[in-house]
Amino acid sequence: MVLTSPDIAATLEAAEAWHLRVQAQTWRALGAVDAHAVEIGGGVAAFTEPLFGRKLNHVTGLGMAGPVDEDALARVEAAYARRGLGVEIDLCPHADASVMALLGRRGYVVNAFSNTYARSVDDVPDRVAPGIEILRSEEADALFVEASVEGFSLQAQQRPRELLAALARIAHARDDTSMFVARVDGRVAGSAGLSVMETPRGRVGELYIASTLPAFRGRGVQAALLKARLAAARDAGCALVFVGARPANTSARNVERAGFGLAFTKATFARAVAG
Repeated sequence: MVLTSPDIAATLEAAEAWHLRVQAQTWRALGAVDAHAVEIGGGVAAFTEPLFGRKLNHVTGLGMAGPVDEDALARVEAAYARRGLGVEIDLCPHADASVMALLGRRGYVVNAFSNTYARSVDDVPDRVAPGIEILRSEEADALFVEASVEGFSLQAQQRPRELLAALARIAHARDDTSMFVARVDGRVAGSAGLSVMETPRGRVGELYIASTLPAFRGRGVQAALLKARLAAARDAGCALVFVGARPANTSARNVERAGFGLAFTKATFARAVAG
């Protein structure tokens, strides 16, 4: 079991901020004209196309290094406004206590919550549904982008297909990310990624961009992908693995079954674009 001390929370938030920065930087390297990230208050604000919404246009890690400069926050707000976007900040409960008061003064309201789950890789679950094959390396790389887009194409909350393709291409292009593709009876059934990063606490793995094609849902595909990525994180020398999920959704249930514990719940503080 992982007990969430302030230093572990700081490690997880630093890793999440690093992940968001790399997302924006990789999208720019793939040809985006104006994709970038800026540091603010111990965290990162990412800027990409407005079409991509909050997924690639939000702030994380704010306040993890102490109080936040209000002028710096105002500059970030103005930068999002120039894109026609409001601001969304995923705030860790371990952030400096002054940050919530600052956000309140500036008109932010909470519009969502997200959970960060973590676990060690000392023990990897061994129960996997039979008949599921997990591909890695070149074979998975060749199938990943299409599998990811199709897996996310039918969700309760629909996202633009351009965003799904961008996220898959970014993951595929990242040097720190390994691709995993699941097959059932020779047919592609799901896909997922594992990012491994260096931190002051050692190597940390982030599980992300996991999806299952609609025809294969409820058959243990994500459990198999979770097991494969946990084993890969262990083999890569990770001390800790984490994943984000909305409360009570299918992903949250899957990671809980795989032995992840809730590290903390983040509130999303939103401020509409100035009219």
